[in-house]
Amino acid sequence: MSGMASPAAVATAWALVNFLWQGAIIGLATGGVLTLLERRKASLRYLVAVGALLVMAVLPAITAVRLAQSANRRTAPLATAAAGLTEVSGKVQAAPITAGNSASFQSFGGSLLPWVLALWLAGVAVLSLYHLAGWRLAWRLPRNSRPAGQAAVALASHLSRRLGIRRAVALLESSAVAVPTVIGWLRPVVLVPASALTGLSPAQLEAILAHELAHVRRHDYLINLLQTAIETLLFYHPAVWWVSAQIRRERENCCDDLAVAVCGDRLSYARALVDLEGLRTSPRLALAASGGSLTERVRRLVGAPGRSSRRFWAAGLLAMALLSAGAAVQLACSRVTVKETRGAIATEGPHEPGTWKGRWKAQSEGNDVRIEMAFRKSGWGSWTSVDDYSRQELPGLAAGSDVSFELRRDAGIFRFRGSFDGQQGRGNFTFTGDPPYAKMMGLSRSNERILELAIQNVSFDFAREMRELGFGNREPQRAAHRDRSPLAFIHRLLGLQHRDSIVDELVQLRINRITAEYVRGMKEAGYPHLQTWQLVDFRSHDIEPGYVKGLRESGYQGLIPERIVELHTHGITPEWLRGIVEAGYANAAPDQIISMHTNAIDADFIRRAQIQGHQGLRPEELISLRARGKV
Repeated sequence: MSGMASPAAVATAWALVNFLWQGAIIGLATGGVLTLLERRKASLRYLVAVGALLVMAVLPAITAVRLAQSANRRTAPLATAAAGLTEVSGKVQAAPITAGNSASFQSFGGSLLPWVLALWLAGVAVLSLYHLAGWRLAWRLPRNSRPAGQAAVALASHLSRRLGIRRAVALLESSAVAVPTVIGWLRPVVLVPASALTGLSPAQLEAILAHELAHVRRHDYLINLLQTAIETLLFYHPAVWWVSAQIRRERENCCDDLAVAVCGDRLSYARALVDLEGLRTSPRLALAASGGSLTERVRRLVGAPGRSSRRFWAAGLLAMALLSAGAAVQLACSRVTVKETRGAIATEGPHEPGTWKGRWKAQSEGNDVRIEMAFRKSGWGSWTSVDDYSRQELPGLAAGSDVSFELRRDAGIFRFRGSFDGQQGRGNFTFTGDPPYAKMMGLSRSNERILELAIQNVSFDFAREMRELGFGNREPQRAAHRDRSPLAFIHRLLGLQHRDSIVDELVQLRINRITAEYVRGMKEAGYPHLQTWQLVDFRSHDIEPGYVKGLRESGYQGLIPERIVELHTHGITPEWLRGIVEAGYANAAPDQIISMHTNAIDADFIRRAQIQGHQGLRPEELISLRARGKV
């Protein structure tokens, strides 16, 4: 199962495991709310159940994305360094890091998570084939049917108008269905068995058709397809099936209410439902008049007291069991992983707080020494960093069979020990974080981010300058705790707070060669409040403060950073833009400016066009002139 060890696969597997307890909580909450709303309208209960199912569908996706982002925030700086984007002391090359939000990210292949993912994929595949067969059967039903009689068609048209249905609804007589059934959404079709057309009284047929047309009006077929998709993806959780059953139950109740409102005869409608008892065979992806519990629907219509049901309490007990099962599965996955991780680092001895151990290899490159460091840290996994250092940065490095040298960074000290023959060497090393530095960053000395900061050579001065310029001063986690919104509550409940810390910002700034001078230059160019990602976007496109300042001085002001990147990407220079502005096109939109430049329209072309009598042309007209070769 090594093919399932990608970060996306890890995040997906953990999201599936986490949904065991997440889905149980949502199911319990939904059951409690529906119990409180038992005497309220069916439409309100239906909305509650649909909302709960949508939350169930979204939660695993949110969890997977957050876990993947958490892993990427830790691994991206070193992975970027592997591409040679840092300038700490030369080119950096690093092996891919499989770090993550928990210990499982570094030894996914040997944990229980690959089996979780494999079984889930198998279940989704089997259910998808099953539903595909049902969809194919439902799709073929209208082809094997014939138009219903004129009287029935006229009755259906009359009911459609009363229900406010503007789409054309076909009414077909089918021998393949036992009860009236709706199929399709864009072009809905109501299939009616011959027995219903001949065996029901006109009033009863009207009520049954009203029920089916109510499904059309409410777009229930589309909701049913979405519901089936969610059941397929989350098939392993009983709470999903329970909530889905409540949706189907309340859907039928809602259509019953609409049918009664149109026909006005509750008892006649109830008798029509009783006559359909036992005729319940219909495709899964179709909507039949006898759907749901027919007995409960009839009792509800005639106003009989409902039977006390223990289903919710049974579901509650099942949900509590799932909470325990989810915790047990997570613990099992974590134990397998932690056990493997401990076994992987056991040969290197115990770790002191704030200390990392690993192995190194060196290769002399003239006055520089290329050092490859292979790290192992519980919760991080193994990875390799390759960097070029000058010999002056490595005090103590000399030829010998037992050499000891250091690499000092503000974040901590790398201490190397081993053999070096003047050209090649190898041995062991340790890294110890600096306590004052960790305190300044708001981190514990044992936090692995200290090692990341040391690798990127984020110095005291760099961190101080950037904080003075406004980076790393945000406190998103505290702000999130002050947020009383439902989304913020869910994030806190699931532990999904965004962690845009000072470390993330400083590492990204350092990796992308963004200095304090660069930031000040952008401030002087008219952009004093650029965010980290915007600065990274500028730097990655080689946009210097002089370019931004030149655009402003050319008379083209107020551009958002994304537009500046777009203009630079298309090769638009401040000099070219100044000529366009002076030629009378200061108010041209950025898209028009880009089109003019793409079509080789410059200030000289505009002047030639004006001399020939083409005054006040729009940019589009200038482009047309160029295309026709009229100037």
